[in-house]
Order: sequence, then structure tokens, then C-alpha cells
Amino acid sequence: MATYKIFVSSNQTELKEERTAVKEIILDNPTLRNFFEVFLFEDTPAKGESPITSYLKEVDNSDIYIGIIGKEYGAKGKDGLSPTEREFRRFIKRPAKEALIFIKGRDDANRQGC
Repeated sequence: MATYKIFVSSNQTELKEERTAVKEIILDNPTLRNFFEVFLFEDTPAKGESPITSYLKEVDNSDIYIGIIGKEYGAKGKDGLSPTEREFRRFIKRPAKEALIFIKGRDDANRQGC
């Protein structure tokens, strides 16, 4: 039976509960857990590589991208991108993959970059 890997992307600190909820919903459902594996960066043990290299490898190995946008996108790197933006840009370069974006809240006035 084929399993599909879901990469959950968002600001880890701000949206910790939402990230965990996505994983729990899938793992707690007997049917869904047979078909999907969920990747959360915070569940990954420290390796000898940079965090950027590590999470981009996971993006490359994922079938589905779930982006959750809150008020903050995260700290920008030298390239001017937050991890969430970098992950999304990397994922959408790949053909025939599914990306789902969820925006938390209705007030854009307090969002970073708005």
C-alpha cells in the first residue's frame, strides 16, 4: 500500500498547536494513518547538517505540502526568505504535487509583511 508524505510548514512557535493538530488528526485516524505520514521539523533529531538543508530535503521527499499562515512568517535568512516561504517555493517547483494553504484569522492588518 502506497503512503504519501505530508510536509507541514508554518511558523513553529506561533502555530505549534495547529501543526500538532494536523499530525494528530492523521495519526489518530485508523484509515488516514495507513496512507499518510506527517513530517514536522520539530520531530526531527539534530543531525550534522544545517537546518535549511535538512528541511529542504524533507520538502523534496514530500508528496503534499500543507502551509499554515498566521501573523508571522518567521525570521528571514540571508536570501530574504523565511523558512516557510523557502519551503513553499521549493515545493511548487516540483511537478504534479499537491499544496494546500490555510490562513489563520481574518485580520490581515497584523500579519507580517502586510
